[in-house]
Amino acid sequence: MHAFFSFKLIFLILIFFFPTLIAAEEDSQPKAIYYAFKDPFTINFLNQSKKRARYLQIKVSLKSMDPLAVTAAQDNAPMLEDALLELFTEQSFEQVNSLEGRQALQQSALEIVKTVLTEETGSAGIDAVYFTSFIIQ
Repeated sequence: MHAFFSFKLIFLILIFFFPTLIAAEEDSQPKAIYYAFKDPFTINFLNQSKKRARYLQIKVSLKSMDPLAVTAAQDNAPMLEDALLELFTEQSFEQVNSLEGRQALQQSALEIVKTVLTEETGSAGIDAVYFTSFIIQ
């Protein structure tokens, strides 16, 4: 009978403390931090299209697991915006009008962000670039 009560006591302790252990483990994992550029990038393809004016508007967000990298991105936002704008204006309508082209542009944007941050701060720290809006007209 004593063993039964001991088992019940251990069982109750596990029920109450196991969720706490799981929550503590989840909290110890680093969480992603995002930085969204305030204004979208707008590019026109007027010179490339003889038929009609075409536009591309992109909203860009950065992802990092490092709070210092996000702070560095915020501090260097004008340089990052300039570099990204230069990249986006180099694109043709045909390049960005496909899923593969969009993915390639996203990868190029990540490389540029990492390059600028490495040159300015000595560390890139950005894990991904997301296009939270991608409008072609």
